[in-house]
Order: sequence, then structure tokens, then C-alpha cells
Amino acid sequence: MVQQFTSAFRQMLPVQGRTCMSAPNTLEQLVSLRPLGGDCFEALLPANPPPRLFGGQLVAQALAATLATVRDDRPAHSLHAHFLRPCDGQTAIQYHVETLRESRTFSTRRVAALQNGKTALVATVSCQASEPGLNFAPAMPQVPAPEGLRTEQQVRIDELAAGRDTKWVRSPLFPHLHYDLRPVHPRKFARPEKQSPKQAFWFRLDESPPATAKAGQAMLAYLTDIMLLSTTLLPHGVFWTTTPMQEASLDHAVWFHAPPRFDEWMLWDLSTEWTGSARGLARGRIFANDGTLLASVAQEGLIRLEIPEGESGGTVTRDEIVDR
Repeated sequence: MVQQFTSAFRQMLPVQGRTCMSAPNTLEQLVSLRPLGGDCFEALLPANPPPRLFGGQLVAQALAATLATVRDDRPAHSLHAHFLRPCDGQTAIQYHVETLRESRTFSTRRVAALQNGKTALVATVSCQASEPGLNFAPAMPQVPAPEGLRTEQQVRIDELAAGRDTKWVRSPLFPHLHYDLRPVHPRKFARPEKQSPKQAFWFRLDESPPATAKAGQAMLAYLTDIMLLSTTLLPHGVFWTTTPMQEASLDHAVWFHAPPRFDEWMLWDLSTEWTGSARGLARGRIFANDGTLLASVAQEGLIRLEIPEGESGGTVTRDEIVDR
């Protein structure tokens, strides 16, 4: 079914491999898409992109493409995505949306992301019109307030000041975005230690609120891919900075509960409950500053400590483009 779906999509696409539109400067611009007709869309790529695009970008743009085909009064309530291959940062990505269901209250879509004619991601998204019902949500964890915490970048700068010079510590996370990310319990990049399989971050964006609720959902989807796989490493006392490994998101699920406010602090509460067979399973919850549960997330990813001899010709770093 997926092969038939993506084959039909390729016949509808313009010339593959062309460069895309001007680079975005904000997260909202990054999740914006250009319509190509026939429920096909083309994405923006960030300025000075890394060799391998961040998986959250594909998830967010896939959701944005889906929501462009759905009524405004039906926000997404769930997204389930599978990453099939990595995307480079130099070539256009197209998205095609297929309608699976259109009922009285639900709209269900399948969306595929293609680059150079190859499928990189396939996702299903379900949207629902708001309606009354039973309500319950867990309380937000009690953690220190963000105002007294160091930013993620300051933690990295402090590591460098202590003479712990590694390439990844030196590089800021997502340099093309304007955001404030503050770990509740900063990690030790240079000398990782075994610790409880939990971590939490406060974050907020330093940009104008999104123009539409649809853009807000896509922006939130982008952020749900941050720090998940690193959580699976906590009980092992290893980290990307000190242990050669190949890491990649394999599948990703998001359940949306309430609209976010990006100009206010949000808490990203993360945990892992299993690792094995070179994979790790992480879960996350995003809370608004007032304690409202905004989204629940689950992701399984590849955390392969080394590549067997002959498979890739050597050790693979987290920035290289590899086929899983």
C-alpha cells in the first residue's frame, strides 16, 4: 500500500532534487510549505543546513502538510510517523497527503515525505473536531523554576571553560532557531555518568506567536523530537560526545491535548523505560507553565554503539548521512 501510495506521488511531483525556497528565519517559517497542487507541498530548508536534517523538521512539515488539507476546526489529535531514511540539508523535500477518512467528527490522512524520489518518512495523522467529554490529566512534575537555571548553551560553554573540548559540545543546538532551553539537571557532556532514566527541560521560543493554530501544532511537533534519544542513554552512562555511535529516530508518535503558548515557559518531561538490540524507547510529556498537559510523545530510536566492520567502512558520527 505504501509503495503504491509513494509511486503515485512521484508521478505528480515536479523535477526532483531542485533547491527549494528562501531559507526560513523562524520556526513558524520552517514549518511553512508551498502548495504544489493536488495535495502536494514543498518545504523550506534552513540556512546553512547540517548534512542530515533534524527528524523533528520532517515530522512538523508532514503535520503542516496534513493540516493544510483539513478543516480549521479539526486540529490534529494524534500523529504516528516512521522514519525510513535520512534527508540531506541541500535538496528540496516534497510532501503528499492522501485522504483516508472524512467523517462527521474525524479526518484521517496519510502523508509521505520524499527527497530525490525516495520516501524518507511516512505518517498517519488523525484530526478531530472539539467535543465535550470526560477530562483527566496528570499533574505537572515539581521541578525548579526556569529563571534560576542555566541555559543549555551556557552548560556547554561551562564545559568548554573546564577544558572539556569536544566538537558537539562546542556547537549550539539548532543555531537557526531563536529559543531558550534550560535543563533542570544539566548533563555531563565530557564525563557522562549512569543516572536515573529521566530528565526535564524548560523551553520557550523567542519569536512572535504563530499566526494560526495549525502553525502552532506543527511547531510543537518539531519540538517533540528534541532530547528523546539522549534520554535513552542516561542509565548507561554514555553520550554522543564521548562514545562513537550511530543514532537515528525510527518511529515517532505524538498525541496533542491542548494548544501551546510559545511565549511562555513549557516543561519537557522525559523518561525511558527500555533499551535493547541497539534501540531505545523514550517517552515525553509537554506541560504548559500553568500545568496544563499539552502533548504526550513516544519515540523508538537507534542507539548503535558501533557499526560492524564492512557495513559503512568505519565509525559513523551523528552528523553523517547513513542508511540504517
